Amino acid sequence: MRKHIFLSLLFFCVVTATLFSQTQKFRSGIFLHHSTGECIWGPNGSNTSVPQEIVKYNSDNGLTGDNTVSLTEQWWPDSDNEWATWHNIFYNRDASNDIRPILGGNKIVVIKSCFPSSRIWNVGSSSDTLNPEDKTIYNYKWHWRSIVKVMAKHPENFFVIWTNAPLVANATSDEEAILSDQFCRWAKDTLATGNDSVFGSFPPNVYVFDFFHKLADSSGKLPLQYASDKEDSHPNSAATELVAPQFVKEIFDAAIAYESGTWVSHTSKKSLSFHLEQNYPNPFNSTTAIRFAVDRSAAVSLKVFDVCGKGVETLLDNKMESGEYRVNFNAENLPSGLYFYRLNINGKIEFKKCLLVK
Repeated sequence: MRKHIFLSLLFFCVVTATLFSQTQKFRSGIFLHHSTGECIWGPNGSNTSVPQEIVKYNSDNGLTGDNTVSLTEQWWPDSDNEWATWHNIFYNRDASNDIRPILGGNKIVVIKSCFPSSRIWNVGSSSDTLNPEDKTIYNYKWHWRSIVKVMAKHPENFFVIWTNAPLVANATSDEEAILSDQFCRWAKDTLATGNDSVFGSFPPNVYVFDFFHKLADSSGKLPLQYASDKEDSHPNSAATELVAPQFVKEIFDAAIAYESGTWVSHTSKKSLSFHLEQNYPNPFNSTTAIRFAVDRSAAVSLKVFDVCGKGVETLLDNKMESGEYRVNFNAENLPSGLYFYRLNINGKIEFKKCLLVK
């Protein structure tokens, strides 16, 4: 019996060492949009477009061959693209819009809603969820939390979710504009930073692109300089020239950071101290995020070991400044089983275990 266990563990170690390979790439994907996204894709009468900015991004960053980034676009879904619709899509409740083939065929998936989503009625309450299509801040937060929860279960994809599109003054009210501003600030500054008390830690494979605040003025409305006209909230050529470069840089910087596995944390309200957190998700399938905090400038290493005590991956080995960090552990080519990860900060060591289940 003991001999059998020993041979099984030995085989497990050999397979682990043999199969482990480099992290998969997150360099290509698809932008799912309707009319507002089509305007930003460009050129929309401007001197640039998302495809042109992608060419520039590759050139500026010296990316060639398999390392280049790319993006296609598609008018999708075929119905409206309100947040209630996306909620149904990600929970596979919309038979006419099955997102699963899209997830399987693209590493990066970008979604957005068009400007009608900014006609928010009021703050709302928990009873609003009985009518999912009601445009209240409560419902929108519920939709986003639900959507991101599903995204977190697909670490093999990197997701970008846009905040709302602002409306021109003639197409909205002061109250609607303020509510839209509040919701989009919550999405970027609270949810995406892991400070939402309901959702908690934000998954590393999701990035919030705050489109609303790229264009909106202090009142939460779309200035005429970025609108098609005073009655039409579609972004014009000036909006394309402003947003397209930011869109390309932000999403690919974030996707490549996810690919490399190192994430510098957001500003935290908690006081910093040396600590290592449990990976999320756990158990996990292929990819999981490990969080830790450094209370002062220090030499930091984060390594993963198999049950034999053999190191299978060095996730981090560098000098780090004070802050909170997230590191991505990709185990796509490792067999299912128990692993241990060790954080060493200036000789102070913490271990935790994680379970890979395929």
